Amino acid sequence: MKIGPKVYWRKSSGEVIFMTSQVESESARETTKEDDMGFYPQLKGYDPEQVDVLKLEFDKYTEDFYHATSYRVNPDTKTMEFTYPSKSGSDSPPTKPLTDQVAELKTRQDSTEAAMLALMDTTTTT
Repeated sequence: MKIGPKVYWRKSSGEVIFMTSQVESESARETTKEDDMGFYPQLKGYDPEQVDVLKLEFDKYTEDFYHATSYRVNPDTKTMEFTYPSKSGSDSPPTKPLTDQVAELKTRQDSTEAAMLALMDTTTTT
């Protein structure tokens, strides 16, 4: 069974408190927020009402976590945001994962190519 990581974060700020490791094992099982808050020392002492959890897919954002200088959860959208180093030496503002941005660009490129092919087809048949 493949279980993706879970990101525990403060509801008020989006600050990541703790992130579980992803697991690939036949004996692995999903745990609840309550299980994790009682088990992991990093989560003990936090008010469960002030903490939320974001479950990620297995291997989701692996490259983003590797390249980012920091990350957080956007409290409004409940999605990951990453800060990446920039060429100027300072960090960029938090933004949606580059993985998602690339996927969106690929989708737009595919749509543009399909539209261009359709347009070319209509201009050559008239």
